[in-house]
Amino acid sequence: MKSPRLLFLCAWSLSALPVLADGFYVPVQAPEATARGNAWLATADTASAVYYNAAGLTQLREAEVVVGAYGIRLGIEAETASGNYENDATWNVLPQIYGAVPLNDKWVMGFGLNTPYGLATDWGSNTQFRMLAITTELEYMTGWLVMGYQLTDTLSIGGGMGIHHADMSLRQGLSPLPASDALEFNGDGQALSWTLSAMWKPNECHSFGLVYRSMSDFSLEGRTRATVFPMELPASVDLITPANLAFGYAFRPNSDWSFEANIEWVNWEELNTLVLSQAGLPNTALPFNWDSNFIYSVGCTRFLDNGWHISAGYNFIENSQPDATFNPGVSDADRHWINVGFGRKTETFDFNFAYQYAFSDRDVHGSPGGMADGKYKSRFNGLMLDCRWRF
Repeated sequence: MKSPRLLFLCAWSLSALPVLADGFYVPVQAPEATARGNAWLATADTASAVYYNAAGLTQLREAEVVVGAYGIRLGIEAETASGNYENDATWNVLPQIYGAVPLNDKWVMGFGLNTPYGLATDWGSNTQFRMLAITTELEYMTGWLVMGYQLTDTLSIGGGMGIHHADMSLRQGLSPLPASDALEFNGDGQALSWTLSAMWKPNECHSFGLVYRSMSDFSLEGRTRATVFPMELPASVDLITPANLAFGYAFRPNSDWSFEANIEWVNWEELNTLVLSQAGLPNTALPFNWDSNFIYSVGCTRFLDNGWHISAGYNFIENSQPDATFNPGVSDADRHWINVGFGRKTETFDFNFAYQYAFSDRDVHGSPGGMADGKYKSRFNGLMLDCRWRF
C-alpha cells in the first residue's frame, strides 16, 4: 500500500497548474485610470501615480491622500464533455491607498498600498477537472515607497520599492470521483520588487510615460494536507509574479479633452517551472510554461463645468495560458474590457467612480490529461471608487 506521503506527491504531480490561485495580474488600481481603459501612465497626475508612474508625482504641488476600493465579480462558465459548470462567483473587494508629499521644488515622496495580483475561484467538488482545481485563492498586498524627481522643466524620473505579501490557499481532488477526498495547501510569504519610470512633457498638449516593474520571487511556506489522512506535512512552493514594461502617450488638444493610449508587456514567461518542496520527499517540478502577453489600452476624458469630468475607454488583455497547461483555477483567455466613469474635482476634495464589464470566450483542447477540455465563457463586472484629499 502506498504511504500517505507518496500519495501527496502523486497528487501534486498529476496537476499541471496546482499553484497559482487565480493569480492573474490586476492592472487597474485607480478609478480615474480605469474609467479610461487604464490608459493613464502618461497622465498620472494624482497620488495614484505611486503605482502607475512615480515620475508623474512631480506634477503635484501639495500633499494629498487617496483612499479607494475595487470590487470585482468573476463569472466563469465551463461546457465540458461531462457537463456544464459555473464557478461560485462572489464579489471580491481590493483596497487602494496612496499618498504623496512634495519635499521641495524637485522631489516628491509617495507611498501606497494596493493589490496588483490575486482574486479567487470556486468550482465545487463535482467537476470533471476537480483534480486540477476545486477552490483557489490568492490574497496579495503590496506596500510601495517611491520618489519622483524633476530633472528638467519637461522631464521627470521616478522609482522605488515594493514589499509584497502573498497568502495562498488551494484545494484539489485526489481522484476524479465527484465529491471525493481532496488535497489542500496553505502557505504565505513575502518578496521585494523595484520600479523605475519616466515622464516627458515637451508641451501642454503632449506627454509620454515609461514604466518598468521588476518580478517578485516568493517562497510560500505552509503545509499540505489530504483529507483522507489525519496528518499534515510542512511544505513550500515557489511563486513568481512577472516583470512588466509599459509605455503611454497622452494628447490634450485643449482644456476640455484628454486622450491616451498605452501598451504594456507582461513577462509571464518567468512563470516557467515552479517547485513544490515537502518534508521528507523529493522536490516536485510544477510546469506552467506560460507565454508573455500584451495589454492594449485606449481612453479619453471630457472635462465639464464645475469640476466634473466623464471618461470612457477600452482595453484588450491577451491570453497567457497555453492549452497544454490550462487550469480552470486561473481560466485565462483573450479578454475585452469596456470601461466608463465620472468624477468631480473641488478645491480640496475629489472623487472618482468607474464601472467595468469584461468578456471572453475560449475553446480548450489538449489540457492536462484532457480533464479541462471544453468551452469557457467569462463575464466580469467591476466597480471602483476613490476619494482624494489635498492639504
